[in-house]
Amino acid sequence: MLSYEILEPYMEDIFNRFYEEVLSDEFLKTFFDSDEQIKSLVKKQIQNFKETLKESDREIELRYYNLGQLHYRKKIPFVNLVSGVDFIKNEIYRILIEKNLIDVYFFDVHELFEKIKNVLARTYLELSFSEIYVGINPEYKEYPFFNHHYNWLLKLKRVIKSRDKNKIPELDSKNCQLGKWLRSKEFELMCGDNKKCMIINDIHELIHNTAKSLVFYVFQERYVEAYLLFKTLSGLSLKILNELYEIYLSYVNNREERFLYFLSSELKRIKSGSITIINVKRLKAINEIYGKETGDFILEKIEQLIKKNFLKKNELIVRGISGEFFIFSDTKYTKKFEERLQKIKDFVENYKGFPVKVKIYIASVFLPENSSLIPEEIRKIISVVKQKAKERRDFYIAKTEEVEREIIPSVSMKFKDISFISNAISEEKIEIYFQPIVNLKIGDVYGYEALARLEKNGDVIPAGAFIELINRLDLGVDLDRVVLKRVSEHADILKKVAKNLFVNVNAKSLKSESYIESLSEVKDHLKRNRINLIMELTEHALLENVEVVRFLSEEFGIRFAVDDFGTGYSSLKTVIDLADSGLIEVLKIDGELVRGITTSEKNRKIVKMIASMSKNLNTKTVAEFVENPEITALIREMGINYGQGYALGKPQPIDQLLS
Repeated sequence: MLSYEILEPYMEDIFNRFYEEVLSDEFLKTFFDSDEQIKSLVKKQIQNFKETLKESDREIELRYYNLGQLHYRKKIPFVNLVSGVDFIKNEIYRILIEKNLIDVYFFDVHELFEKIKNVLARTYLELSFSEIYVGINPEYKEYPFFNHHYNWLLKLKRVIKSRDKNKIPELDSKNCQLGKWLRSKEFELMCGDNKKCMIINDIHELIHNTAKSLVFYVFQERYVEAYLLFKTLSGLSLKILNELYEIYLSYVNNREERFLYFLSSELKRIKSGSITIINVKRLKAINEIYGKETGDFILEKIEQLIKKNFLKKNELIVRGISGEFFIFSDTKYTKKFEERLQKIKDFVENYKGFPVKVKIYIASVFLPENSSLIPEEIRKIISVVKQKAKERRDFYIAKTEEVEREIIPSVSMKFKDISFISNAISEEKIEIYFQPIVNLKIGDVYGYEALARLEKNGDVIPAGAFIELINRLDLGVDLDRVVLKRVSEHADILKKVAKNLFVNVNAKSLKSESYIESLSEVKDHLKRNRINLIMELTEHALLENVEVVRFLSEEFGIRFAVDDFGTGYSSLKTVIDLADSGLIEVLKIDGELVRGITTSEKNRKIVKMIASMSKNLNTKTVAEFVENPEITALIREMGINYGQGYALGKPQPIDQLLS
């Protein structure tokens, strides 16, 4: 073992050299008050080293732990401290070489100085961990991402201090709280930029890989490596917090736009989804009368109440810039979902903790599968259902069929492409989908309705989306002619599954000689295949073309159904007369009436009346927009013969009918 007596004659010279080394370094000099203070410390270190050579391992550990604390408080960088230790070690090697003692004491000196550096590194590591977030932006502490990461670092700190393997935090980046949050819809929404999201996740992965190595070296008691890894970890932690804070600020200022873009992207990946809008009524008046602080308090409390009592794991809530809330869910419509929304409304409006009485309206929209909607279209859809909620006792749910047939067509940009639609009709690029009409008593298929579809960039566009534009372009007759042609081409397959086929017709087509000629030929062709053709006319078209209908029925044997019956256009006497004379076989009850029977007594009475009238006239009834089992059960009880809607069968192409 190396003794102090061997080195004593040289110690003052060694430390004087060290003193000169420090004085020559302008950076190191800044850590001391004066040259005299440095000289005094050198003398103390000579005595310190003398004691070191006489001490046990435990005593050395305590001595240099305290010395490390002293240097840490003076904010001397660890690398400079280690450089000083190495300087003294190398000077001792020089002396041993001169005295031909290097072979005898080399390993003793090496082991001693490695032990000293290790203790100093452990001291710096523990103290640095305690101050890892000193001076950090205090605003960070308000956000979940900070708390997730901070709590994880606290656990890591306890491991460093205790070296207890049972206290090791989650080292898999995917399973820690921050990792779970970074993979959540909330973060995806906030981040917006996929490239930025990837950068954040890469930094987080690097943090955990660094922590794994740090923990390994701690349990190996290799604190120099552990401390250097800590410095990397500290830098990465600060970087990820800065990046997340920047993302959050960007999100706060653009959260509605970010939400719309998120929805547009998310709807392409999931099968179905809903957007619920919750709006505080007269919020502007509350802000003006009671102050914006009151309005903000109400909004914050509503968000807390919803999150605590109603929000489910797969749902996302966003507060809009104008004070409304958006809830996104990737579930389909159920009665329980509707009941939950009603509970939210009742709970909020009856909550006693608001400074003023609060009323809200709720609108919810269920988007169809594989919706391909741009953000502006989603914004318009939200606007439509909000207006419907205001008009209907502050509560409205737009179900999938209504959205697909009515709302999307009214707002979608891709349905306004005039040249595309014109070319599709002229080139006969029209596809026909078939939706079943089901016997409500025995459950078999009574017939199918033929529905025109366009395909554009992989999207299947329903007729309701482009029919208004087609009428403006005066292409209705051409479209009806193409539909007849397609139906006729599918007769061989249709005869295997359908006895009755319903086809919509434009009122102008009934006055077109060429169309009537095609209609007569197709009717006969279908009849030879044992398929009855029934043409659908709206109430409005029927009322304006009574004599044309009568003529076509008597002259060509064309059979008719009244579409959207109950909307208020028809003269009831005219319909009764036509039905009584056998010109009308089927009344198809308007989907809005049918949809409302679960909540409106008025709708139930109207539908019951139509069922009773049809029975007396010996006509059949078809309820449209049958969207759920509850509606199915109600219309069956009312005596409606047939049902059509998503609950009974979606429109499908011809090649799927047989399956």
